[in-house]
Amino acid sequence: MTQPAPLAETVAAIDAHGTRVQGMFTDIARGYDRANRWMSLGIDALWRRRAVAEVLPEGTGEAGARPRILDLCAGTLDSTLELHRRYPEADIVGGDFSAGMLAVGEAKLQGAARARIVARQMDAHALPEPDATFDAVFCAFGARNLSDLEAATREQLRVLRPGGRLTVLEFFRPRGLFSRAFHACYNRTVLPVVGWAATGNLGAYLYLPRSIGAFVTIEDYCALLERAGLRVIGRERLFGGVAGIVRAERPRGGA
Repeated sequence: MTQPAPLAETVAAIDAHGTRVQGMFTDIARGYDRANRWMSLGIDALWRRRAVAEVLPEGTGEAGARPRILDLCAGTLDSTLELHRRYPEADIVGGDFSAGMLAVGEAKLQGAARARIVARQMDAHALPEPDATFDAVFCAFGARNLSDLEAATREQLRVLRPGGRLTVLEFFRPRGLFSRAFHACYNRTVLPVVGWAATGNLGAYLYLPRSIGAFVTIEDYCALLERAGLRVIGRERLFGGVAGIVRAERPRGGA
């Protein structure tokens, strides 16, 4: 069967690594959700729900203004839709630099979700948004694919309003015995085979385990956020440290 031509990217990556990752995600977009469900047995959806539960600071929207949320590295908009279910009154931007991933996600938008969610192709290192325009920024399983984590963090700080919250759900580089053993076994054996079966792209699912090993630990990530001017307010390890949630705020009065 002839495969459809890949969608053209309208936002350029900042370097060769970004270009490779961008093309990879567009290539696997049509099978990406299926791969996630097969590989995690649905646990990824539970983790997203847990991370989304405290995305907006208390009191947001009480003055009558509609909350605004940026879902960064939104991919096929699974997290964006979970945010909409949790905060149906919020206006949400689902941003990703893969045209193919966003196209798959936009096909899921129906009814009220279509009215509240805007999908926009963007580079996380140079967000096309004004300063201090979002009450919350959310990012699930995308931070480790960024070419310059510190530059992207500064952009997240810039677009957050004072008092706004950043929530990141990620596979941080493991340190504990259980999490290191799990990653070594599962991510190097099961993940590539299941990912290839779901998407037809073995290379993508050889890259993804390597990206975890090359990423920062949860402790190092929290230190990076503090250096950038954010205040870490919580961190949580999931499934023995296999994944983690970090929450931080932009201090009131600027950063």
